[in-house]
Amino acid sequence: MGIANFLCPLIKRKKVHQYHTKNVVAVEEEEDDMYGLYKRIEMQSRAKKNYMNENVRVLLMDWLIQAHMDFGFEQETLFLAVNVVDRFLSSVVVSVFELKLVAMAALVIACKYEEKWLPSAIDFQDIPETYFTSLFDVSFTQEQINSMEKKILNTLEWKIMVPTIHSFLVELLGSFGVTDRNLKNMAFYFGEIAMNDYAANTIHPPSMIAASAIHAARSCILGKKPWPGVGQNSSKEDRLFQARNRFLC
Repeated sequence: MGIANFLCPLIKRKKVHQYHTKNVVAVEEEEDDMYGLYKRIEMQSRAKKNYMNENVRVLLMDWLIQAHMDFGFEQETLFLAVNVVDRFLSSVVVSVFELKLVAMAALVIACKYEEKWLPSAIDFQDIPETYFTSLFDVSFTQEQINSMEKKILNTLEWKIMVPTIHSFLVELLGSFGVTDRNLKNMAFYFGEIAMNDYAANTIHPPSMIAASAIHAARSCILGKKPWPGVGQNSSKEDRLFQARNRFLC
């Protein structure tokens, strides 16, 4: 069960609007709904800047994405696992040879919230080799995975269910009444690209990345500006275009 479904009964859902008649910048001002709740939480659940080498993170994410794909997990599981990895590594320094262990434990944690089964140490051994594992391949026992899982949970003070890029994409697409499957798929595709982009994650909050992903998807498919009314908030609009350009340039 995703975070949106988990929180839905607790807060008021906002009125659904057609995505082509609503300005995403204006939506950011609404605070009486789930989106507003996410906005209040997201700044407290972001990784710190410059917490690890960008190239190493790219390789680590490549392995994590490969594991996620091989296990056939839900999309939100990957976004949550990446969020856990980033927040933990921005708080704790670990050896490069333990990075894979951190990713394994983070994926297990995410699975406990989003999936019906958990991968074991034996399951992880079947993941195809990536460039990361060719450089830093170390086998870990189930006991080591469990120990790292506890360390991550304690470090993050058990604050796991936080809004991710995926959470904001689900909320925004639903709020704008987007039904075009191609547009939705492309928005989530851009969201995954951003998730693997170290600079994007350290510069922009998840809400801005999600909005820019929808903006980019709509620009590609419909060839239009994201929503009428653009330009009413120049500061936020500039950040939206800056984030979007990371996808389109």
